[in-house]
Formats: sequence, C-alpha cells, structure tokens
Amino acid sequence: KEVYIMKINFGCGEHKLPGFIGVDKVKTKAADVIHDMNCMPYPFADDSVDEILMSHILEHLPDTISVMEEIWRISKNNARITIIVPYYNSVGAFQDPTHVRFFTERTFDYFSLDNDSEFSKWNYYSKARFKIISVNPVQKKILSFLPRRIQWFLAHHFSTIHHLKYEL
Repeated sequence: KEVYIMKINFGCGEHKLPGFIGVDKVKTKAADVIHDMNCMPYPFADDSVDEILMSHILEHLPDTISVMEEIWRISKNNARITIIVPYYNSVGAFQDPTHVRFFTERTFDYFSLDNDSEFSKWNYYSKARFKIISVNPVQKKILSFLPRRIQWFLAHHFSTIHHLKYEL
C-alpha cells in the first residue's frame, strides 16, 4: 500500500521544491495552489499535512495567531514545521515595507506545549500547540562558534542575526 506524504511550501514565490506543493497568492511557475494565507480556512483537510515550510512569509501576514492555528489544524501529529523569518532587529525585518510582524527567539513559546518553554504559560491565546525542536539564528558563520548566550546577547545589542529558523 503506497503512503502519500504531503509537504507544503507556503509562500513559495518562484521557488519550486521537489516533493512540495507550492502555495502562493500569486500564480507563479512554482505555485500549485493559489491561495491568500490571510483567508481562512486554508484549502487543506484537517490532519493532512506531513511537512510545512514557511520561508519569509509569516512576517507579511498580519494575524500570526490565526495563521498558526491553521497550520496546527492541517498538520498531522508529529508533522515537521520549518519557519524562517527575519530577526526582529535585523535590517531585513524593517527594510521591506510589506513586513507587518516581527519575531524573536521566544515568539513561538506562545504556541508551545504547556510547561514546555518559558512563555508557554501564556499559550492560552491560541489552541495551537507545537513542540519547539529548535530555534537557530542565521548569522555570520564566525559567530556560530560562540556560546549560544553570547550569540543572543550580540543579536540583541548589535543586530548580528539576519533571520531565525524555527523547527516545530
């Protein structure tokens, strides 16, 4: 019996990834499904998606809570979710006039499992509950050799992180 694995690249733009269904609000060569992520519900069944990639799209969407609840709704149990967003104090976060949301290393704590992270005590704003696997800063490689607490200190005070990669 063949098992179908559904992988979605939300906000795919022109980037077609092998094995992924490309979703964008604009028709491109990479977009298999045309859908505006501000419009709920998304055109996918509950518990139907195995993997989701959202690279540089979430910062363009005004209702982060509703988007994360839709991602939660369509994701299978143990689905892999990768989210890449500009870091809140990076130049890239503010230079694009279409960016409406900003993200830190703690943003997704508000969508984490109960008692799973420092800020999960405030997860009652949403019914979405994700296991945070990792939060990785994307920065100059030389900084990656420093202890993590030093990396975050430099990021907060000297804007050294370009963007964040979350694995949920």
